[in-house]
Amino acid sequence: MTNFRDLPSELRNRIYQLCLLEQEPIDPYSHWSPREGLTPGLLRVNKTVHREASPLFYAHNRFDFTLATPEQVASFLGTIGSNNANYIQHIHVDFPIFRDLESGNITLEEGSMGVFANIQNICTNLSTLTTHVYSTNDTVMKLDALDDPKIATEALTLVNTRFRAILSLRDINVEVYKYGPSEDIKSKMENLGWTVSATFVEEWDPAGRSFSDDADDWDRDYGYDDDDNDSYDIDNDSDFWRRAGD
Repeated sequence: MTNFRDLPSELRNRIYQLCLLEQEPIDPYSHWSPREGLTPGLLRVNKTVHREASPLFYAHNRFDFTLATPEQVASFLGTIGSNNANYIQHIHVDFPIFRDLESGNITLEEGSMGVFANIQNICTNLSTLTTHVYSTNDTVMKLDALDDPKIATEALTLVNTRFRAILSLRDINVEVYKYGPSEDIKSKMENLGWTVSATFVEEWDPAGRSFSDDADDWDRDYGYDDDDNDSYDIDNDSDFWRRAGD
């Protein structure tokens, strides 16, 4: 009987792709996440499989941090470990929230600052950042309603400074409603080098998403055997993510 590790690397990689890649962003905190269609248990088979498959899983999937608090983002990234966090290249986040929108005193809320600070410090190879359409829409409505267009320019410039602090970042994709931002706001965003993507989204209830403050769901879904034993009981390892970073 052929052992999985005896298969050609090209075939093993194809199996990893089929089992571990998801077209939709993966939400680490939601029970209805698309990850239900994945086969993440593959990462827990043994050290060899985990070592081969983890880079593909983290680098090629998109991770959804929308609605997450700074503490939740830090918990998830800390739990998977810096090695795995460094593989992450694509994330979805909420558009930063403004605390004040007065000329000369434009500031972002601490929660937004905290989320981006955690991403900047830990996801050192991040390539693409996409803002969620709902949070972006809330912001552009406020900016469009301002009497002074200079304030909108200053506000978006502040957000861009926060984005660009992630030095590895190459693409900033801002999702908006098809008939969302005014042409002036859209032009200001594009002048900052952002890609503005118009989309149509059906009605959505934010209350339907449940968040966890810890990594229990991820612990149950992923793990591998320290002894490289293929008969390892993958359903009873609650400490995988912490050990995975070792």
